[in-house]
Amino acid sequence: MTNLSPTQKQNLKRFGRSDEGQALVLTALALVVLVLMAGLGVDVGYLRYQKQQMQKAADAGALAGATALAYNGNWNAAAIADVNANGFSATKSDGTSTGVTITVAKPWEGSFAGQDGYVEVSVTQPQPTFFMRVLPGHDTVAVRSWAVASALAPGSFCIIAMDPTDSRSFLVDGGVTIGSTCGIYVNSSDPSSALQKNGVSGTIKASYIGIVGGCSASGGSGCVPPEVVSDLSSGQKPVTGIAPIKDPLANVCPSPATASCPQLKPLTCSLQKGPTFYPDTFCNLSLGSTNTYTFTPGVYVLVGGLSVTGSPTIKSTGGVTFYNTSKAGYPYGGITMAGSPKVTLSAPTTGPLAGMLFFQDRSVPVGSPGSNFKGSSVQGYTGSIYFPTTDITFEGTPAVASTATILLGYQLHFKGNTSIENYTYLSTGGGPIHGATLAE
Repeated sequence: MTNLSPTQKQNLKRFGRSDEGQALVLTALALVVLVLMAGLGVDVGYLRYQKQQMQKAADAGALAGATALAYNGNWNAAAIADVNANGFSATKSDGTSTGVTITVAKPWEGSFAGQDGYVEVSVTQPQPTFFMRVLPGHDTVAVRSWAVASALAPGSFCIIAMDPTDSRSFLVDGGVTIGSTCGIYVNSSDPSSALQKNGVSGTIKASYIGIVGGCSASGGSGCVPPEVVSDLSSGQKPVTGIAPIKDPLANVCPSPATASCPQLKPLTCSLQKGPTFYPDTFCNLSLGSTNTYTFTPGVYVLVGGLSVTGSPTIKSTGGVTFYNTSKAGYPYGGITMAGSPKVTLSAPTTGPLAGMLFFQDRSVPVGSPGSNFKGSSVQGYTGSIYFPTTDITFEGTPAVASTATILLGYQLHFKGNTSIENYTYLSTGGGPIHGATLAE
């Protein structure tokens, strides 16, 4: 045993009571904690960034898939293609795996699980860590983003002129007022007057007006507010020089001979004369006087057209479709609403002809007789007025108020004092033109 001198004992006691060096130890421990927190912050920030990028890819894929689904396309392939375009692919250029898993299907989770008309896209990929890897089994962390998009949203446009080249494809002549909460598309490439508005009275207003060619108003002054306005809130001018569009209803019953649409074939002319009509084939149908005519739900094949005169009341008790065609002995004729008829007709909301009210046979040649909706009474049409190769004219004062209708013609002409107010697209589930929107 070592005997310490009094001085040594005193020094030892002083050393035991001293706090010199403790601050260094505490500082070292604090630095370790700070470094770990900083490292965790780096890892979390990086993983959050990767999740945001994956979310963008999932959103884009879901929207692409829903858009393709709305038009009977390959929605699975469309969704995967857009995910790939946003930087996430299952394989590298050399064929090796990236670790990315892309799943596309009907929703299997969330509020829309199992529902038709929706597309879910999931993107998963293990992401490397930088500081968390000091912990066993944390070299990578699986990051996943998912999105659900609906294919049942209404389309953004509902008034379409399909003529690809001619001037005055969309013509407004007189004190015409058009107020639409959806868009107007004019497919003509005429450089100066694809859309033409004559006269200083009346207005054309829509949420969007897109024209492949050019636009003129009031005798060549150009399309300027307030006569032609494409954004109801800010007075934005129509957009010219847009890309040509395709027939948005081309996938609805592509051919009368298909199994899904056998009812569209012209058959033997019916002898029904009303006042109540039942689904059948009618040749050169004419309605007039002051009678009331009622159409029960179903498909009516019009061979040679429909002519309305006088002031009859024409209504439907449910969803009806009028298929306008021709056959031997009965050349094609359009729909003519003259006089002052009171019309209330609605298209079906389900089945292969959902949303189709007047449906022109697509084989009718361009230049065939057009259809004319004119008169002096309020006319209500709920459904698509579809004449892809013939013209549609609204003339006189056939006020069409608060109407949910898709209006598509080869050319669209509005004359006289026609008023089409509060015009909108068909509601979700009831219309043939659909768009895509994110649901989750």
